Amino acid sequence: MTFESLEKILESYPKTFVHGSNIRAKKQKRDLSKAQQNALPIIEQEYIKYINAILAIEDYEKTGIEKRVALLNSYYDFIHSKGWDNLFTSQSKFRSTILEEFLFILFDKFVNNLRKNIGDNNSVLSCGNSKSYTNMYFYAKNVKEFVQTPRIGINMKDQDFAIYRELTLKINDKTKKVILPIVAIEAKTYLDKTMLEGSIATAEKIKSGNPYTKFYIVTETYEVDLSVDPAYSRIDQIYVLRKSNDRGENKPISADVVLMIVECIKEHLNKEWSNVEDKLTSKGVIL
Repeated sequence: MTFESLEKILESYPKTFVHGSNIRAKKQKRDLSKAQQNALPIIEQEYIKYINAILAIEDYEKTGIEKRVALLNSYYDFIHSKGWDNLFTSQSKFRSTILEEFLFILFDKFVNNLRKNIGDNNSVLSCGNSKSYTNMYFYAKNVKEFVQTPRIGINMKDQDFAIYRELTLKINDKTKKVILPIVAIEAKTYLDKTMLEGSIATAEKIKSGNPYTKFYIVTETYEVDLSVDPAYSRIDQIYVLRKSNDRGENKPISADVVLMIVECIKEHLNKEWSNVEDKLTSKGVIL
């Protein structure tokens, strides 16, 4: 399928194409500067070409990953060459949504194929940005309510990208819907110490709620002091796409790093998570 307009793209991917949605939202604003007004139609056309090209790739081997990354780098280079990196504020999430959306594009077809392989005919398994379950608790106004109608509290955390399923919890005739991730990713334009500390706290919460979740950070550049070692945390890996700790170097996104992300997630989703008896008798190890 070839998309001829931004609207057609967003009709097909209304919730997951966050960068396309960001462009559309900016087009609808009334307080744009003249430079922004002039830039958006050009950005929109380049974006449509980028999306049509990247969605046409089916291959998940090295060559397919390299093609996707080449297209991503071309789109980044286009934005950078026009000086549009800083045309919109970081709070408006223009640049940051490029990576968030790329992660969905990268794994959407893979998750769809996985559904077929495991017989998930109802598309229970999903991927994209989500509010992921971290923990559940009970509370009440007083002892009487505690005895008669205790309440259920659910904490959730926004995730830039996750592979997940929705669950409905039923306790004492009360139901709550939660999103349970098996892969959770925080996407960053750059990662500094404060952001790292926040991600460490999030990883702790999410993995307490589901120990089989893999928690990753995917960042363009890494700006944490190199004396800080995140190995003590429950983050499974930090992938630095530009292999750099300096935003000014403007190195390209590395296809090798993206390939590592794909292979690591594929391994996690294809392996057996819990079978204590088999691990005990065949390998002599439990974890």
